[in-house]
Amino acid sequence: MPGTHENGSADSRPDRLEGLMALLIEDHVRFREEHKHLLTAQVVLTGRVDKLAITMDTAVIAIKEPEAQRHTDDRLNALISVVDDIVPHRPPQ
Repeated sequence: MPGTHENGSADSRPDRLEGLMALLIEDHVRFREEHKHLLTAQVVLTGRVDKLAITMDTAVIAIKEPEAQRHTDDRLNALISVVDDIVPHRPPQ
């Protein structure tokens, strides 16, 4: 058979290797782009988790402080009083 090589392929071995290398390079370029996106997402996620941790620490400190709790209770009681004045009371059933 003319034009075929000892393995039966129409392409020479260097041509086949070159084609495979092109596929590997293409795949590696895609991998690097995806890896960049993953690293960016990781940085963003880490920043958000850090902010959440600070918020949680602040909330825990506020809960543990009796003065802050009293202030919250006072404001909540004021809100309840306003709502009680606005919403008509239903008679007990």
